[in-house]
Amino acid sequence: MTQLRSTDPTTQPPPSEAERAIAQLRTERAATLRLLLRLPDEECSRKVSWWGREQSINQRLRAFTAHALDHFQHLHRLLQARGRPITEAQLLLMKAHAAQAEFEALVLSLSDEEFAAEGPVDGDWSAGRIVEHMIETEREYRESIAVALPDPAALQRR
Repeated sequence: MTQLRSTDPTTQPPPSEAERAIAQLRTERAATLRLLLRLPDEECSRKVSWWGREQSINQRLRAFTAHALDHFQHLHRLLQARGRPITEAQLLLMKAHAAQAEFEALVLSLSDEEFAAEGPVDGDWSAGRIVEHMIETEREYRESIAVALPDPAALQRR
């Protein structure tokens, strides 16, 4: 078997400005998810005020989703104007990250009982076991790719 290079977070360079900003954004998103993920459908018709305008919670959630997409497109335009196209690796990792975000939101909507319960078919994994598997394979994918790179640390310094 091929020897895997260490991707130990303690040997990583200090976070960049972008990483610090995204960490703050993730903290905010975690608070949003914690508050709203178990919101039942019947509550989504409640009215809220937004800049003096009355809308339903459902309308605000739709605007929230569109807002994130709008700023993704804005950032993409900025990068294009700088002659910095999205690479294939970036595109594939964005898709993997988006899929994981949907997975995380679904997992976070579970109660502890639902998280621990096994599936309906004999031998089905619980949501908890699925998450454990995702943690294991996240590391395995990363490390198997890192082995093929001449200097993975150089990518982090770019």
